[in-house]
Amino acid sequence: MNSIMLDEIIIFAALGILAGLLAGMFGIGGGLIIVPVLIGTFLSLGFENEIIVHLSIGTAISCIIFTGLASANAHRIKESIDFNQFKPVAIGIIFGAFGGALFAVEINGLILKLSIAVFVLIVGIQILFDIKVFSQKINPTKPKSILAGSIIGFLSSILGIGGGTFSVPYFRSLGLKLTSAIGTSAACGVPIAVFGTMGYIIAGYNILELPNLSLGYVYLPALFGVSITSIFAAKYGAELAHYLSQETLRKLMAAWFFIISIYMFLV
Repeated sequence: MNSIMLDEIIIFAALGILAGLLAGMFGIGGGLIIVPVLIGTFLSLGFENEIIVHLSIGTAISCIIFTGLASANAHRIKESIDFNQFKPVAIGIIFGAFGGALFAVEINGLILKLSIAVFVLIVGIQILFDIKVFSQKINPTKPKSILAGSIIGFLSSILGIGGGTFSVPYFRSLGLKLTSAIGTSAACGVPIAVFGTMGYIIAGYNILELPNLSLGYVYLPALFGVSITSIFAAKYGAELAHYLSQETLRKLMAAWFFIISIYMFLV
């Protein structure tokens, strides 16, 4: 038992380091690595198959509270967060992220896992070939930004991510340069994580199949193990984002999404 717990701690700590680096580099909150690795870890720990995917997503999005805060703070120091664009989007995120969590737990786990795999593959292709999600520059208004935030929060909460795959191209379409889009996206990851986590905790209330040390669909040992190390790693990821060229960042993001997609199809 002690050996199993030690293995868990090592896995969660290593996962936190990688998630933190990715959060800082790409503004993605780390969820696109946390979810797949947690699914594999929870399978190996013998958790009930029916709740593994939802538990992985709920736990991943709770971890993003900490990785998101650390990453956002690192980008704030770099002055790469556009708070004028962030504020109205964050209002929409509050409602979207909470509703997305309540919606996600009603979806079959296998369907949800395959949906994530397909989504990640599509995003990888879009990034690799630099396909523009928005064909023209968007002229933002407060209602448009709130609506965009609601959609970003809803989809991100279902997928267990910090929303960077949606918010980075959105902020780019507003005319922000890539580093500012990543920084503002990282800030958006915080309300996504906070209100998404609230939804998964409420949705998992009184679910008997959940393992001990769970708070709704949040597995607390993973939450703390991942979060502690990710906080320290996020600032180094942000440093890399400002050091690497935009072309290199784009290729690294695409490669990462292809790896994750293949893994999600196979696990």
